Amino acid sequence: MRKLLFFFALVFLAGACQNNNKLNRAENGAEKSEMELTSFSSLDDLFLHVNENLDKTIKLTGVVTHTCKHSGKRCFLANIDGNETIRIEANGKITGFNQELVGSTITVTGILKERRLTKEYIDQWEEKLNEKIAEEDGSAETCAAENNNINKMRQWMKKHGKNYYSIFFMEGIDYDVVR
Repeated sequence: MRKLLFFFALVFLAGACQNNNKLNRAENGAEKSEMELTSFSSLDDLFLHVNENLDKTIKLTGVVTHTCKHSGKRCFLANIDGNETIRIEANGKITGFNQELVGSTITVTGILKERRLTKEYIDQWEEKLNEKIAEEDGSAETCAAENNNINKMRQWMKKHGKNYYSIFFMEGIDYDVVR
């Protein structure tokens, strides 16, 4: 009988140790995933690795070029040349972006997302723009800017062999002002 009780006690302790080890591994895994968050020091660096980071939580450091005045729910970070931007949407701990952030360097933690504009959508956009130009109810400057955007999208699609244009953005979770 003692041997049987000793055996059950041993099995119970072994099971408790295994559960404790599983718990420790799970806790360490959570800490590890936080530490292993992929960080990008620039938008250009992110764009080199954009596809493998879609729908993943990342950190991105950049200069704020614009915040939305009315809602404050969006800000934009630009690359070094200022010719590429990414939109950051306020979510998580971020309640909004204030105007004082423009010109500041921030590090944003968020989920990288993609919105695709299909070739059909861009064709329809161009068709409406041409109608607007024919009616002459839009300013020539606005129409020229839209036409330029459409042409850039088409060039990007051709260069990348895609039938859609990608717009990348982040669902912000938190941010810190670097300077």
